[in-house]
Amino acid sequence: GGYKLKFDRVLADVPCSGDGTLRKLSSKEWDQWNVKHHLNLHKLQLRLLIRALEIVKKGGRVVYSTCSLDPIENEAVVVSAIARLGGPSVYK
Repeated sequence: GGYKLKFDRVLADVPCSGDGTLRKLSSKEWDQWNVKHHLNLHKLQLRLLIRALEIVKKGGRVVYSTCSLDPIENEAVVVSAIARLGGPSVYK
């Protein structure tokens, strides 16, 4: 990216569906939970991770964090971000 200020380490603790904590939901929260909201988070998570990757220094570290167990919110976001920024060879 075109960012002048770069960081050694970046934590991307992104909003998520919280499906890793479903057992803690109240009955009201269960009633409000829906798949559409869950899937829409992927776009936001992807934008936030891409921003984190753009502002980390070469050789720096990005930690991507969610409280979700869903691969769409985890592995798929990471793979998509790396692909959009030039593929895995860029990060070797």
